[in-house]
Amino acid sequence: MEREEIEYIYNLRRFGMKLDLSIMREFAEIRGNPQDKFKSVHIAGTNGKGSVASAIYSILRKNYNVGIYTSPHLVRYSERIIVNDREISEDYIARFVLEVKPIIEELAKENRNPTFFEVSTMLAFEYFSYMNVDFAVLEVGLGGRLDATNIVMPEITSIVTIDLDHTHILGDTIRDIAREKAGIIKPNVPVVIGENKKEAIEEIKRIAELRNAPYHNIWDEMEFEDVHIDLNGLRFKAHTPISTYTIETPLPGKHQITNMLVAIRIAELLQENYSISHSDIEDGIKNIKWKDRFQVKRRRPLLIFDSAHNPSAARALVSTIRDVGIEEPTFLFSILSDKNIDEFLKEISKVSKKIIVTEIDYERRRTELEDIVEHAKKYFSEVIPIKNPCDALKYAMENEKKIIATGSIYLLGELEKCLMSL
Repeated sequence: MEREEIEYIYNLRRFGMKLDLSIMREFAEIRGNPQDKFKSVHIAGTNGKGSVASAIYSILRKNYNVGIYTSPHLVRYSERIIVNDREISEDYIARFVLEVKPIIEELAKENRNPTFFEVSTMLAFEYFSYMNVDFAVLEVGLGGRLDATNIVMPEITSIVTIDLDHTHILGDTIRDIAREKAGIIKPNVPVVIGENKKEAIEEIKRIAELRNAPYHNIWDEMEFEDVHIDLNGLRFKAHTPISTYTIETPLPGKHQITNMLVAIRIAELLQENYSISHSDIEDGIKNIKWKDRFQVKRRRPLLIFDSAHNPSAARALVSTIRDVGIEEPTFLFSILSDKNIDEFLKEISKVSKKIIVTEIDYERRRTELEDIVEHAKKYFSEVIPIKNPCDALKYAMENEKKIIATGSIYLLGELEKCLMSL
């Protein structure tokens, strides 16, 4: 059970989401603009941003004090904010809440209350400042232009991949979403982009040119070869404008090639002003710690957790399943109500016809078990509904030989807790 100060932050979810930086800027001003007291790398993208952030964090750790801010968490709130491999302490969170509570209540009187994510982001900024980090690696929460993280002036920005997700907020087209994510591009600050559709590339490039931001598309500047993928991870050779790298990472899947190339290019651009060696890049990528990205949790039965939660990530998951040679796995699945459930299920049904569906209770975004079953029956010949996630995991481990849990990071967080008692 997390302490009451963390519960206070959770309760700020009642204020919902506000895509407006004015409150965040005012909040930061009151708190002394902690985001200006360290260097940062700012990373956006529909998919891949967490993997890239983890790679950059791992590369920088060799020579610097480094913080990383990601979301959402799996089990503990403190997973979101890490400095030098240690999660933020609950004592620090408690002190922060006691200090900012009057500010939040004062702003709320004017209907300008900071949201859950804004307060969490300010907590990260203040903690990084308090810990005297040299660098903070910041993962955008949603979109980019109006995301709470977008009050920093980073050393470099990156937009990893863009696909249709959160369309009710970010827009209905790839170009609309690209425009929102490109909102993190700053004047004269380099931007590195990954694998994106033509209209996304055009929009990002247009905004980069408007802001005089040096633009780096990995597919214009980099090549790769000698790819090997198995359950232990990914290996390949990367060629860049300045060097060649032998890359090994514990993150399997072809999609991770894009993510690692983006991370390498970011590191190379940082090399121009900071101490990062060739071996720092190779070793950093080799030692990435990023949970539940096609991660093997048990071998017998084979149990894999994968954080795919939208159709493009589902396509990457299917590709990885084929690459590592897993035939006819049983899926353990749930999904939030604002996701494209049909497209996701359609993708993963290409490699299996059996699915165990369960329910996760997350704020107002829960999908009822009956609804998931109804959708699943369109694509799977065998659908097993089990309402409680722990019961679903227990059933799967007792009855199946190859299990892949996916559909929602929040599902995986529940299953992580369940796994501790199995």
